Amino acid sequence: MARAILATMSMVGKWLGLRARSRNRRRGRADAGGDPLESFEQDGYLIREGFFDKKVTAGIREAVDRAWEDRTVYNSLTVSAYTGTDKYIETYIRSVDPEARNHAYKLNHLYLRDPTVLDVLLSDEVTELAECLLGGPPLLFNSLNMERGTEQPFHFDTFFMPPPVENRMVVFWFALEDLQPGSGELQYYPRSHTIPPYRFSHGGLLLDWNEVESFDRYIESELSERSLTAERFQAKEGDAFVWHAQLFHGGSPIEDPYSSRSSLVAHYWCADDFPQEMVVEARPGRFMLEPRFMCEPQPFDPSGGRRGD
Repeated sequence: MARAILATMSMVGKWLGLRARSRNRRRGRADAGGDPLESFEQDGYLIREGFFDKKVTAGIREAVDRAWEDRTVYNSLTVSAYTGTDKYIETYIRSVDPEARNHAYKLNHLYLRDPTVLDVLLSDEVTELAECLLGGPPLLFNSLNMERGTEQPFHFDTFFMPPPVENRMVVFWFALEDLQPGSGELQYYPRSHTIPPYRFSHGGLLLDWNEVESFDRYIESELSERSLTAERFQAKEGDAFVWHAQLFHGGSPIEDPYSSRSSLVAHYWCADDFPQEMVVEARPGRFMLEPRFMCEPQPFDPSGGRRGD
C-alpha cells in the first residue's frame, strides 16, 4: 500500500505542483444538530453512534463472506494475511488458505468488487459528512475489512498516505459488530492532531523508516508536553469513528484471543485536489480514485461487474 501511495503522490505532485489550497458535551460526540466541523477541528475525531443500522452492517459482513468463498480466478481481491506473525503474506484472497480467516488479516479494497460496499462508502450519510469535514467532494481511495484487532502501533495515517494538500484527508471506521473489551479496540489520542506534524528529512510526512527513532522521541515529548492520554473506542454495531489525517491512533493489544473485531475502514482525500484523469465518478456526484493509479491496476465496474479480468 505504501508503494501505491508513493506512486500516486508522485503523479499528483508532478501534475498539480501540490497546490495548497463539542463536545455534545462529551469530546468528539457532536449531536446531529451540532456543528460536526467545530467538534472535529477541536478534538480531531467524531463519534457517531448508530451511524448505520444492522441491515447495512450485515450486508457488509455478507460481502466479506462472498470474498472469502470465491476461489475463482476472477476474484482479484488481495489480502494481507496472518498480520503480526512470521506467516505474514500479501496475496490474492483466492490463493490464501481459508484457515487464514481465523487469524488477523486485512482485506483490501472490497468496494472495487462488491457494489454493496461501494454503495455504503459513497452513501449520502458518508458523503455529506466527509464533504463537510474536507471542505470539498470526498474521493474514496482505500478500504480495509478486518475481523480481528490489528494491534497496530500508534501512527499517523499520513505516514503511508499523505494527501496532496495537507490535512485534506478523513478516515471513517465502522463497527460491524458489538466490540468486547480486550478485542483489540481502536485506541487514539484526543487532540493529537494539534501537534505540529513531524517532517522527515525529505521535508514531507511520508514515513522514512530510517528516522523512526527520531520521530518516537519527538512524539513522546509532544504528547507529554500537552498532557495527552490515549483512549479506547468501545464501539457498538453500526457506530462510526471519523478521524482527522493527523490523529495519532492504533490498535490496542488483544487480551482475549477468542474475540473478534469486525470492522470496515475507508480513507478519503478531496477530489478537488486531483486531476480529472485520476477521478472516477462511480455514482452520480460520488467519486473514487481511478483504480489504475493504485499500486497495481485493479478491475472495476460501477455496476459491480468485472473490467480488465
